[in-house]
Amino acid sequence: MKKLTKKIKKEIQDYIEKNQPKMDWNDNSFGESTTNKILEKGLDGYIDEVYESNIEYIIDLEDYLITELKEQWEDYDPNEITELSREFICVDMNLKNLFSNLPDIPCMISVYSNYDCCNSFDKMEPNSYLGEVYKRVKAGVKKDDYLWEFNNGAYGGSLFCFVFKTDVKNLLELLEEIKTGKTIKIPKDTQFGFFSTFQGSGSIFEKTTYRDMILPITGETKYDTIGITADSSQSYNMTDVYGDTSFVKDGNIIIK
Repeated sequence: MKKLTKKIKKEIQDYIEKNQPKMDWNDNSFGESTTNKILEKGLDGYIDEVYESNIEYIIDLEDYLITELKEQWEDYDPNEITELSREFICVDMNLKNLFSNLPDIPCMISVYSNYDCCNSFDKMEPNSYLGEVYKRVKAGVKKDDYLWEFNNGAYGGSLFCFVFKTDVKNLLELLEEIKTGKTIKIPKDTQFGFFSTFQGSGSIFEKTTYRDMILPITGETKYDTIGITADSSQSYNMTDVYGDTSFVKDGNIIIK
């Protein structure tokens, strides 16, 4: 058997870098439960868990490539090829493939206020949740639509919310961006309404913004803020209240 030369080592290294093994996420078992795990543990935490629970599969992927290398450089010492290969093989977690197999998830943009929340018997008064929040969202929400949504619901402890669907990768980015962002852009035709995650009740979410709007993430007080939440992580969510979330449309939310 020939010993590996410097030139052959470089050839093998280049081959490995161009043909790194990839995880295969094309599995029907991946769905909403996977999305919830990613949101709960964070992407890095989820990938670490997957790596640990699939270590045998990952080793198999490495071994398949090493076998291929030995076949291509069959005149050279197989033990040397194995030892060299272990230094450069790194199984690609193939996150693009993972995300492509996960369903989009419904999310809620809640408008918090120093006035706490509203109840179905409240009135549209200046010094109230209804009055104060409308001042903040009227740039893209018609008053008649705002009140129509409020009056077509029965709830206590409710917040005004925009709802949209997005993929989990984008949601993770939004959740990071909102920590330091100054404004949030909500596009035209975004659905809105009122929802109580405490009591499991809400309005119809039929009305939509009539134009693009940009809201400050933090308002006049530390309580006047905007928050984004994956619907599935709420104590009562839209699926609990409405039966499903097929009525929620995709939305391109931008934070700056």
